[in-house]
Amino acid sequence: MVDERAPLPESFGGLWDIALRAFARRGVLYLAAAAAAIAVQGIAAAVDPRSAGLAIAANIVADSFIAVLVTLGVIADIRSSEPVDGRNLLSAALERWWLVAAVGLLITPVNYVAMEAIFEPATDISDVFLLPIIIVGWGTLNFATVIAASDTKTPTRLLVFTSIGRSVALALARPNLGRLALISLIALLPALLEQILGDQLMSRHFAASQFFATVPVDALTAGPLQAVFTVFYLDFIRRTTK
Repeated sequence: MVDERAPLPESFGGLWDIALRAFARRGVLYLAAAAAAIAVQGIAAAVDPRSAGLAIAANIVADSFIAVLVTLGVIADIRSSEPVDGRNLLSAALERWWLVAAVGLLITPVNYVAMEAIFEPATDISDVFLLPIIIVGWGTLNFATVIAASDTKTPTRLLVFTSIGRSVALALARPNLGRLALISLIALLPALLEQILGDQLMSRHFAASQFFATVPVDALTAGPLQAVFTVFYLDFIRRTTK
């Protein structure tokens, strides 16, 4: 479907299929980026295992490169009339890497607060009612990296900040709310896996359990999820401009 440059399908399942096909088309390149992300974060952990700040910085740098690479690759495969080779894609990703990293720096604190609220046990009934709102609200931020990676018209000095506002406005538009809720829930699965794996490794007193429970899972799932959010970003734009 992607290779034929066909219009995006209307169905949720069809869009999901397009996203995974687009990721698989350049799977070797994206998996190489994931391996590099694990290596970068491994080096940071070896330099100072106790530094949470260094670990977060390395994660932002690594995830941002995966995000911009996958977003540009998916959009090129869906929208471009001519195939884009890997070298040109890497060059374009390196040019916009810092923009996506800056957006990642801004939304990371929100992501951490949201994850704590989602995975901490509920203490009263209000927490239960707030949980869906937190999940959907967290999901809106995932489109900000897509916008920062792909928007070449907005001045770069503004894009870092406007991408977040545009992400929220687009995702929360009435035609998109149902699909936003679904992909937000799906995007939580890697974090849930990290929680379970972390608990298991810690109970077995596994060395560097936090690193091995989170970094490989995050690096290997960041690319497919970015492909999904990129395709649904294009879908959301279509649905709000009809």
